Amino acid sequence: MKILIVDDEQPARYGMAKALRADGRTILEAEEGEAALRQIRKHAPDLVFLDLNMPERDGMFVLQQLQKDHATVTPEIIVVTANDGVNFAVDCIRCGATDFITKPYNVEHIRSIARRSQDRVKLQKKVETLENADGNSIRFGSLLGTSRPMQQLFSLITKAAATTLPVLIRGESGTGKELVARELHARSTRSTKPFIAVNTAAMAESLVESELFGHVKGAFTGADRNREGVFRQADGGTLFLDEIGDMPASVQTRLLRVLQEGIVQPVGTEEVVKVDVRIISATHQDLNQAIIDKVFRQDLYFRLKGIELFIPALRSRHEDILLLANEFLPNNLALSRETVAAFIQHQWPGNVRELQQTINAAAALCDGDVVTPANTGLTVHRETDAHQTFDAYFDLPLTEARNQLVEDFEREAIQRALSADSNNVSAAARRLGIHRQSLQQKMKQLGIK
Repeated sequence: MKILIVDDEQPARYGMAKALRADGRTILEAEEGEAALRQIRKHAPDLVFLDLNMPERDGMFVLQQLQKDHATVTPEIIVVTANDGVNFAVDCIRCGATDFITKPYNVEHIRSIARRSQDRVKLQKKVETLENADGNSIRFGSLLGTSRPMQQLFSLITKAAATTLPVLIRGESGTGKELVARELHARSTRSTKPFIAVNTAAMAESLVESELFGHVKGAFTGADRNREGVFRQADGGTLFLDEIGDMPASVQTRLLRVLQEGIVQPVGTEEVVKVDVRIISATHQDLNQAIIDKVFRQDLYFRLKGIELFIPALRSRHEDILLLANEFLPNNLALSRETVAAFIQHQWPGNVRELQQTINAAAALCDGDVVTPANTGLTVHRETDAHQTFDAYFDLPLTEARNQLVEDFEREAIQRALSADSNNVSAAARRLGIHRQSLQQKMKQLGIK
């Protein structure tokens, strides 16, 4: 990372350079506007701290000249000034500044700005590397991802597709469970046969059996003709049952019989029909809890989970957020730095589906060729100063505060690991680098279920 400090006072440059110096950073300096422009054009710094009030060529001159350059990539510019007026700030932003700080500045504040900028630079370079790399390294059919959880998922899909076992896909809503199911089918020996997808939660409860198993004419009011049902439509291929956790109890019993015997019985007849179908099911529900609550059959669960796949939530794989955003973004648009920061900070409760909808809406609302946070409805949260982070511990005795801080950190780290691995304790233990038994013991101590 390259940081340029522009100030006509040498002691000021020295003090800021000393505060910002760290491994992986190159500190550049300029004493006035013309020298600053030469440094920017020659070295392309990632972050510029620009003093506004300098003799001859001041900071506003630098901002205006950079606008005239029409560079495809401009640095993040933080204006440093004694003037903290709102109108002045607006003028700086209009001329291309990212933000401004006033003198005398807080050292930790400029360090936090540099850390945030460095994280953005790392992410941007990683995305550029991925975009220039062989597509096979990040694309897996219709799926996209470079994070470790997604690479592991791609490997498991390949292995599962080569078997004839049923597959249960677990993951939050919007993570792409149907896309995974389609990849399993496309890579299996049944790929030339039908793939039928059914959302059991979207069916009227009174019609679920008819939709799944079919019916004969006259079986119920409105049944004016025979209907095959999705099991027979998928014969020889794959049937994807989405939101299986919402299936009514009566249908669960009949589905279990189909899985055990390979036959379906249409509604309204005693006749049975033999079918050859591979079942892939999916749910965002906690089926183990549903079994305890007696709303899901345990024997059906074990029949469905021949192989169980977990799709990680988007918030647990930051590396993939910009990758997916650029995939959804129209070619004529780009994301501003602030939008990138907002995307990384956002928790994405709706996962990839929410990201795609956000991009689509932003593209429709964008007036220029750069998508801003205002177009997305997201905001960038500024970093909290270190002393505010530790306020809760300052009233405690030192030893007690230290123990409480460690406990809070361990609880947060464990909960994040569990969330990233869909509450799979073994996977979370591997992520944390500890034994499974140690993690279980620590979870018990911290009251984590």
